Amino acid sequence: MIKIAKLILAIFILFSGYPVVASSFDKQIYNLISQQFSHKVDDISITYLTAKPQLSCNTPILSLLNKKKQWGNMTICAQCDNQKKFIQINVAVMGNYIVAKQAISAGTIINKDHIRIQSGWLDKLPAAVILNEADVLNHIALRNINLDESIKTTMLQKNWLVKAGQITKVIINGEGYQIETNGKTLSNGVLNDNIRVKLNSNNIVEGTLTHQGVIIFNK
Repeated sequence: MIKIAKLILAIFILFSGYPVVASSFDKQIYNLISQQFSHKVDDISITYLTAKPQLSCNTPILSLLNKKKQWGNMTICAQCDNQKKFIQINVAVMGNYIVAKQAISAGTIINKDHIRIQSGWLDKLPAAVILNEADVLNHIALRNINLDESIKTTMLQKNWLVKAGQITKVIINGEGYQIETNGKTLSNGVLNDNIRVKLNSNNIVEGTLTHQGVIIFNK
């Protein structure tokens, strides 16, 4: 009876469109999709929306038509020599994203106490949802954010330590000497950014933005 049940399950998976990685071609597509993620994901589920094309080679060159899209409905180009075929797929991704651990008021500088990591299907969330904690911490909330609300890039603003055109201290460290002067920043910058500064001498230098000023190490 158990063997019969397993056989029925295998037939169901085979014909139901349930995403499984079975053939070499399936594995190629899976690898192509998984390589698009710079962050860790828990699961990738791929479903074919159109029939797999008949290809004249076993290992076609695969490419995504829209490399900026990481999930949802996608189109893959499979090329054998000069022949191209197109495959429509749907990609569902399970992974982590950032939500509010408490209600956050507009103007708040966000720290670890304000947020938590939640796991879910990323393809069901808005495209602008933030996946990495570092992209939220030390940012300023532009509006009120509710408890358990997923945090999106449109809700936040960088907490600029300096803004373009601002006069800041420049500290130049060399072997056996240190020079302090002032300069005008040429762009906005957050803590630890590399930022360019125009000195009073009109020379343009680049250094690391700190709370003390822009620090430059001359070798």
